Amino acid sequence: MNSDFTAIEGRSPGYWQLVVVLGVVLAIGMGAFLAVEFLGHGITNMTNRVVWGLPHVFAISLLVMASGALNLGSMSTVFAAKQYKQFGRFSAYLAIALLSGGLMVLMLDLGRPDRMLLPMLHMNFSSMFTWNVFLYSGFFALCFLYLWSMFEYHQFTKVVGSAAFGWRLILTTGTGSIFGVVQARDVFHSAITGPTFVAFSLSSGTALSAILLILTYRHTHRELDKRLVFGLRNALIFFTLLVLYMLVVEKFTKFYSPAFFEVESWLLTGPYAWLYWGGVVFAGAVFPLAVLFLPKSGNSVDGVLLASASSVLGVFCFVGHVLIAGQSYPFDMFPGYEIVNSVFQDGVAASYSPGAVEISLGLGGVALSGLIYLLGIKFFRLLPEKAVVPKGWEVPWNP
Repeated sequence: MNSDFTAIEGRSPGYWQLVVVLGVVLAIGMGAFLAVEFLGHGITNMTNRVVWGLPHVFAISLLVMASGALNLGSMSTVFAAKQYKQFGRFSAYLAIALLSGGLMVLMLDLGRPDRMLLPMLHMNFSSMFTWNVFLYSGFFALCFLYLWSMFEYHQFTKVVGSAAFGWRLILTTGTGSIFGVVQARDVFHSAITGPTFVAFSLSSGTALSAILLILTYRHTHRELDKRLVFGLRNALIFFTLLVLYMLVVEKFTKFYSPAFFEVESWLLTGPYAWLYWGGVVFAGAVFPLAVLFLPKSGNSVDGVLLASASSVLGVFCFVGHVLIAGQSYPFDMFPGYEIVNSVFQDGVAASYSPGAVEISLGLGGVALSGLIYLLGIKFFRLLPEKAVVPKGWEVPWNP
C-alpha cells in the first residue's frame, strides 16, 4: 500500500474556476448575513412559528456529515481496516472543513452573533445547546490533534483517533437530542432521534467521502483502486440499511402509541409528507440501496457516485423534515384540554418556504467547506499519490 502523501498541483483552469465559483457563493452568503444583521430577520421568510429555517437545515446537515466524515479514519484507527489508513488525513481534514462551514452558518443565523460570548459566559447546563458548545469545540480540537498526530506524532494517532471516534458519537447524539428532548413539540420528542442522527451521519459521511475521493482522484489523474471504492460501497449499504431500520422502528413505536397517532399521521400525509417520502425515505434510503444492490450499477464507480449523491441529499431532507415539519405542526399549549383558536392561528399548521436570503446563507456554509477542502488538498499532503489496497486484500462481498 503506497503511503507517499502529496498535495495536488492545483494549477489547472478547472481548479481555479471552482475556487472562484465557491468564493462568489461564499461572498453572496456573507452579503445575505449582513442584510439580515442590519435589516433584521423580517426580510427572511422565517416567522415566530418557524424560527429555524433553511440556514439551520444546512448548518445541522453539515455538522452531521462532519461527524460521519471521520468514518475512514475510524475504520483504520479503531477497526484496523488497513486499506483505509491512507485516507486518515483526508478524513480528519474533511471533518474540520464541514464543521467549519456548519458552525459558520449556525452562528450567523442565530440573530446576534456579536453576542456569541454571552451564552458561553452564562452557561445553562439544563439546555442541550450549552452542552453542544463543548461538543463542537471538543470535536474540532480532537480532529485537529488527530490530523496533527498523523503528520508528526504517529505514536499518538491510535489514542487520539479512538477518542475522536467516541466523541463523534456523543456529538451527533447531542445534535439529535436538541430536538429529541423537547417534550413540548410532539414531532421532536423521541428517545430515538439521537441514534437516528447517528445513523444518518454514518451513511452521509461515508457517501460524501466516496464522492470527494472519486472526483478528486479522477480530476487530478491519480490512481484510485476500484476495490477501495467498492469497500466504501459495502459500508454505505450497511449504514443505509441502518438508516432504514431506524426510520421503521421510530414510526412503529410512535404509531403504536395513541398519543402520537395523530401527529405521525400528519407527518406522513400532511403538507410535508413529500419531503419525508421523497427525500428522507426514497433519496436517503430506498434509491441508494436499489442502485448499490443492482449488479451493473453497484459494481461501477459511477453507480457508487450516484448512490452517494442521493444519500447526501437524503440527510439534508431528513434534517429539513425534522426542523420544518417539527415547527410547523400545531403547538399544543394545553395538553388534555379543548383549545379555543384565536386570531394568532393557534392549532393551525404553519407554512414556510425559504427565501433568497436563507438559501444564500445556507449555500455560503457549503461554499466555505468546499473552499477549505480545495485549499487543503493543494497546500497539505492529505492524499496518497496512488491509493491502492494492501497485498492480498479483496472486497469481501459484491452485489
